[in-house]
Amino acid sequence: MNLELFFYNECGFSQSVLNTIKNLKIQDKVILKNIRENPEFEKELLSVCGDKKVPTLMVDDEPMRESEAIKKFLVQKFM
Repeated sequence: MNLELFFYNECGFSQSVLNTIKNLKIQDKVILKNIRENPEFEKELLSVCGDKKVPTLMVDDEPMRESEAIKKFLVQKFM
């Protein structure tokens, strides 16, 4: 399973998802893409989703949105 998280540090919802990733100890399983630090990541998110809404978790190239849904998915997969 390929997991990529589009986020930026100033977003509280992104931080919530990042904390879940840290707590589950799955940092090595999720590619982190900070759209504020890398303009290419922002362009990639725009081309896939049509906007820059974060957090967005790409699961095998399918976007998952909303921090609560993302956290629930991660907990179910990795607990």
